[in-house]
Amino acid sequence: MKKIIVIPALVATLGVGTVIGATTLLTGNAQEKKVLTMQEIEKKALAVVDGSVTDIEFDENRYRSIYEVEVYTETEEYDLKFDAYTGKLLNQKKELRDDDEGDLIENNTSTTTKITKAQAMEKALTKAKGTVTKVKLDNGVYEIEIIDGQFEYEIDINASTGEIVKFEQDIED
Repeated sequence: MKKIIVIPALVATLGVGTVIGATTLLTGNAQEKKVLTMQEIEKKALAVVDGSVTDIEFDENRYRSIYEVEVYTETEEYDLKFDAYTGKLLNQKKELRDDDEGDLIENNTSTTTKITKAQAMEKALTKAKGTVTKVKLDNGVYEIEIIDGQFEYEIDINASTGEIVKFEQDIED
């Protein structure tokens, strides 16, 4: 009689252990995936649209992590969304640019821009450690947002001199 009870209990214990082990393996593999860098996403965006990247923003929620990228051409504005892990293009919108937006491309690509986005990000990361979630070039100033799990930082860097012209720190929402 005891053998009949012990055998099903042993089988159940092995089954539960197998399920826990498999779940741990699957979860561990999922956590090893890495988010692509902003530079990698910028290259993917420029492969889709030949233009000038004016804004890259990382957005993460519990369902998906994406990059939102704005690319300007002489006549159009493209809003692209990429999967942050695979780089797959998820969504693409195209709009005609208004005349008042015409200045933007000239300001963003002018000869007064002496430092690159990558250099601006490096400079910002010397002031605040964390993950860069947004880089935008607007009127000769790189607007950079960084989060570190506790704080959110907004850092503006002069695109011609590389100087930090604004630094704000807020508690992350």
